[in-house]
Order: sequence, then C-alpha cells, then structure tokens
Amino acid sequence: MSGFGLSFDREWWHSFAVGGIVATVINGGALIVSLGTGWATFVGVMHGSGDLPFVPAMGIVFGYIAFAAAWEEFILRGSMLTNLAEGADGFVSQRMAVGLAVILSTIVFAFLHGGKITHPSQYGYYLIAGLVLSGVYVLTGELALSIGFHVFYNFTQSAIFGLGHSQRTPELLAVDIVGSSRWVGEEGLVFVCFAILGGLLLVVYIRWRDGSLEPDNRVTTYTGR
Repeated sequence: MSGFGLSFDREWWHSFAVGGIVATVINGGALIVSLGTGWATFVGVMHGSGDLPFVPAMGIVFGYIAFAAAWEEFILRGSMLTNLAEGADGFVSQRMAVGLAVILSTIVFAFLHGGKITHPSQYGYYLIAGLVLSGVYVLTGELALSIGFHVFYNFTQSAIFGLGHSQRTPELLAVDIVGSSRWVGEEGLVFVCFAILGGLLLVVYIRWRDGSLEPDNRVTTYTGR
C-alpha cells in the first residue's frame, strides 16, 4: 500500500491533518466572501439532519464523504497517475512522464464529475481541483495531503459551511445561496479562486517541510515486493 501513497505512519497522518486544515480554512474564506457580498444569507445553525439527531447524522455524512474522497484519491492519483508515470518513465524524461500522468489523470477526474456541470466552462473548476490534488501527490509521493484536503474540502463546504449544491447534508451553519451560480455555484468563481489558494498553501507547506519542490521518485519508480 505504501507504493500507492498510503504509508499511514505518523508523518502521513500529520500531513493528512494539514490538508484538512487548509481545506477548512479556504472554505471558511469562501463563506465569508459569499456572506459579505450578499451572495449568501445566514439562516441558522444545525439544520437538515432529518429524523436523526444532529451529531450522529454529521458522523454518518463524514463517513461516506471520507470514504468516497479517499477512494477517489487512491484510484485516480495513487493508482492511475502512478501507473501512468511508471509506464512512461524510460520512454520519456521523468518530468515529462509525470506531466503526462498528471494531465491524463486530471482529465479523467474532470470527466467523472461531468454529471454536476451545466456548462462546459465549469469543467475548468474540476481541472483546477485535479491539478491541485495531483500536484501535491507528485511532490510528496504520498496521498496524505491529497486525501486530507479532499475529504475536508467536501465535508466542510457542505456540512459545516452550508455551501454545497450537489449533495444534501446536515449543515452546522445553514445558508441560502442567493447569488449567481457564476460566482457562488459549486463551480463558481469564488470556489475556483479559493481552490487555487488552497493549492498554493499546500505547495508552500511542502516547500517549508521538504526544502524543495521536486517530483518524488516514488511516483515513477515501481517498488513491488
């Protein structure tokens, strides 16, 4: 499993937490901007848990969001991107192999989210998200940052800050989205800008932690037992 970015050691869980914190911060920023511009209005707290008590409902939601996001990262980054990079390395330079793997896996990632979009331009949001998630994996050789960011981005956007559209969840902070979908839709420019900011923060963290920004050799080197 470690060959696919899942070492699960202490450092792995630390990076997972960092990814989660960054995702939570940028979604909090998106909420502040949405409220400040009048594109969203605050309507209350702890809404939408249905017949379940609020806390167990949130636990269930976190569980299925975490499983789906982690599985997506394992398949698209840990497996697909890694195998594409390993297969291309040797035929082309290492950097080109990694670049091709990132591009192809990102296109697949965006295509798989096509059911959520209403206009082709909205694919841009998923292409950016795919590049962010692929980039941090390539730079670290681990899925910790990618999974942590992906899990908490999806969870906090909807269940904590009430900004989700494609999924209905309990909401700690419930808001009504009243602005144009161009700005505050799930693929709106507010989320695009904050997704880019999240990617930059993750890159800064990697640079601070590792001292450099280079593709990790584990992405292109097969480590079978």
